[in-house]
Amino acid sequence: MSTTLTQLLQPYSLDHFLSENWTKRSIAIPGERSDKFKHLFSWEQLNHLLNYHQLEPRFVLNDYPLPPCDPQEWVTRCQKGASLVVSHLQTKIPVLADLVWAIQQETGHKAIHTNAYCSWPSKQGFKIHYDAHEVFILQIDGKKEWFVFDDTLKHPYRDEKPEFQTPPDSEPLLHTVLQPGDLLYIPRGHWHYAIARDQPSLHVTLGIRCFNGRDVLESVIKSLQESIPNEAVWRQNLPLLNDPNTEDITAHVENLLDRLIDKFTQEKESLVQQVVRCQDQTQTHFREISLPGQVGFSPFEKGLDTVLRSPKFQTLKIETLDDIEYVLVTPEKKLKLKGLPPQFLNKFVERLRLTASFTVREVVHWLPEWDTDTQILPVLAGLVQEGILIEDTSEMIVNSVHFDQWSGAAVPEKQPKTVIG
Repeated sequence: MSTTLTQLLQPYSLDHFLSENWTKRSIAIPGERSDKFKHLFSWEQLNHLLNYHQLEPRFVLNDYPLPPCDPQEWVTRCQKGASLVVSHLQTKIPVLADLVWAIQQETGHKAIHTNAYCSWPSKQGFKIHYDAHEVFILQIDGKKEWFVFDDTLKHPYRDEKPEFQTPPDSEPLLHTVLQPGDLLYIPRGHWHYAIARDQPSLHVTLGIRCFNGRDVLESVIKSLQESIPNEAVWRQNLPLLNDPNTEDITAHVENLLDRLIDKFTQEKESLVQQVVRCQDQTQTHFREISLPGQVGFSPFEKGLDTVLRSPKFQTLKIETLDDIEYVLVTPEKKLKLKGLPPQFLNKFVERLRLTASFTVREVVHWLPEWDTDTQILPVLAGLVQEGILIEDTSEMIVNSVHFDQWSGAAVPEKQPKTVIG
């Protein structure tokens, strides 16, 4: 189901995690290697960000957020024991961006972020609190002692802050010391706090804010507002309230609600499918930029050996309009294609799903009846300009798939002109 979450949780079973832990119970998972998460972040990368990027890190000491300061004071604050926090690492570290995009695509939840936390021995930055999102702690370096307690408010919304609630007066459900390579999962709403042990601690927090019932309600209300007929009854003022007589306003509001209920009943199925479709086709990654090819310059510099690939995390589907028109569907656009053999489209989409890359030469082999210069190259160039394909100029690929696995498709006797629009 979820390749990326499976890798994060190893050696713990993803199925067991989803049935026993997800949204229910915290768990600490020992890493198979101490360097399990070193490819995601490190002290070296933290120093690079602090030295060469325009950052506004947060500093917290004894649960007190310190005011912004000049970069020359950052080290001084750390020397005094303040925890250092760099938010939204995925906007600065490519491998973390890929991690976030992958989990967004696998789960359908698109509000995911990564933060780095640097803590000092025996110093507590944050007091006991809970988060209104699912939390994964990836221990990069050092040791950190964690105390996780039960929730006092089931599935809190973002605007339900822990500062206005009382934490549980009980023993922690989980007390553990994370070492490099370990992972800790804390369900939304579960109280927790942590203290670094005898060495500086560096960890990355992966937070997943999931869609919930209130999000569905807001989506449905918005859709109903947009689809309500332009009738005078919805534009009229409510009757004046002639206290103590409320009969007129009561009857008017009841009439509005009856109309709304009828409208909801009529459109219930379409509203349900709209929410499902929104989840299924969530655009998790910004359109990948590849210049100058997307502007139409210097196409296929390596000729038939040019490597083409799918943009990262692009989902692609085929919709059939008729025998000669098809639509390639991504979360952000629909691209109508006319004149392409359906066999080619099916192979094209299947290849993107399986290996995500191929050469122009392979496409020529798929379509032996098509002219390379006047038909195949213009089609591929159009797909590149539309962002459906990306020219991969990083290195040549070694094709491990024999051509005959992708050939043999029936080709129409007469090739119509291909139109991309």
